[in-house]
Amino acid sequence: MPSQVAQDHQVRRERLAASTSRLAVRLWREIDVDNLAADWERRVHRVAALVAAGQLEAARQADAYLAQLLVDAEPVGRVSPEALAGVASDGRDLTDLLMYPLWACLRALTKGASVLAAVASGSALLDLLARTMVADAGRAADLVAMAARPAITSYVRVVELPACARCIVLAGREYGLSTGFQRHPRCDCTMEPVTRNYKPDIVDPQDVFDSMTPAQRRRVFGEAGTKAIEAGADVAQVVNARRGMTTATRYGRNVRATTEGQTRRGLTRNRRPRGAPRLMPEEIMRIAGGNREEAIRLLTRHGYIV
Repeated sequence: MPSQVAQDHQVRRERLAASTSRLAVRLWREIDVDNLAADWERRVHRVAALVAAGQLEAARQADAYLAQLLVDAEPVGRVSPEALAGVASDGRDLTDLLMYPLWACLRALTKGASVLAAVASGSALLDLLARTMVADAGRAADLVAMAARPAITSYVRVVELPACARCIVLAGREYGLSTGFQRHPRCDCTMEPVTRNYKPDIVDPQDVFDSMTPAQRRRVFGEAGTKAIEAGADVAQVVNARRGMTTATRYGRNVRATTEGQTRRGLTRNRRPRGAPRLMPEEIMRIAGGNREEAIRLLTRHGYIV
């Protein structure tokens, strides 16, 4: 099982994401249904500020988490939480992303949905976005904090019940720091580091399945899937783990060229070409591959390590 420190860290992140979402959705529910577009354009900046505050707090937890877990893993620098706040997981401006609930609402109306149903669809999307953006900022900060500690070589996925089948299949696997973290919208999974002297207990997906109640098994794997696994089928063969899973950064190596003019602090988004995404930590780690010095150099240059 994950260490108690890692489990506590995961719970704090999940609660922070949920509380941030509640505040954002509360503002959505006050929207003027007779003037949806204009009213949301007035509100979206307040919502973005709320989500950015959640991202900031999530990012602030990273260094403290690793310092508590690993007393002998000295960092070369600390995470800059401000560099991970106010920006979406894929590098775009957070305010732009938070316009999507409005588009979803208006699209539902054009398809004949009632105002109540359309507003509900926007609320559901905002909940998903707010939770995911806070969780992704936290995971990005954890990755940066791990990169800044040369003793950390890899990480394992921390999965706590209740969890979806896709995350359970990935439980306990060990990943290099340059490997993108597979997650789905609203995913609460976090990371526990691995060093030469610290190796978390590996949790097998079958162990997770065995620890679940019959009701939890049916809810997560379905009736047929549960029966198959109970009859001896491999959990991974029953679950399509990659369905609906993605990494936070989807752009590619060409992103690097769009961010050459960014300052070291990483906070002057207006200096990038309009619409150009920011280079995110996950993409930096992928570009650097296994070269720790290059990863630290790029993370420092783009303002994630100070």
